Amino acid sequence: MVHSKQHDPSIQADAQLMARVAMGDAAAWKLLADRELSGVLLLAKRLLDHHQEAEDVTQETFTRLWRQAPHWREEARVRTWLYRVTCNLCLDHLRHRHGRITEETFAEGEEEAVPASDRESPLAHLERKEQRHLLDAALAHLPVHHRTAVLLVNVLGLRVAEAAQVMHLGDEAMASLLARSRQRLRLLLLPWRNELLGA
Repeated sequence: MVHSKQHDPSIQADAQLMARVAMGDAAAWKLLADRELSGVLLLAKRLLDHHQEAEDVTQETFTRLWRQAPHWREEARVRTWLYRVTCNLCLDHLRHRHGRITEETFAEGEEEAVPASDRESPLAHLERKEQRHLLDAALAHLPVHHRTAVLLVNVLGLRVAEAAQVMHLGDEAMASLLARSRQRLRLLLLPWRNELLGA
């Protein structure tokens, strides 16, 4: 059975929390920040591959959330709103950095995936940290919309429907994008399949 957003307990709880923030409740703001900061920062870091820019985006995202508090309506989870703003701000940074990233690129662009360089090739027996580095390198070479899909669902743990809201896509389009994104990631990692499996 499908529940409406109005009856989603998490949306209602977030609305109550934002109402407290709007009244200047420092404890409510700290709760939100403690709960959501790491996810926003992780998403920004993985999309931008630049620590300082990611921190700037994170700060701007939470500044916007603070300003939004008095106008908050019970329509979405705070996390969904934060990730959407984070994605948009990251796109702005990428657009200024490269001068060619557009909203269409984010929604459905098709850029050529480039394999990781030879210096990133793993040793025969990768430790967990090395495996993570390899996965990060492969993610960094995905087109931005594919990378975002994988990050939202597989790294940050959003449901496909919620990730669709973040990326302004329908559920079916999101599921299709996610499938293509995972396929691209598998292709990028194919040369190191045995190492990743511990063979």
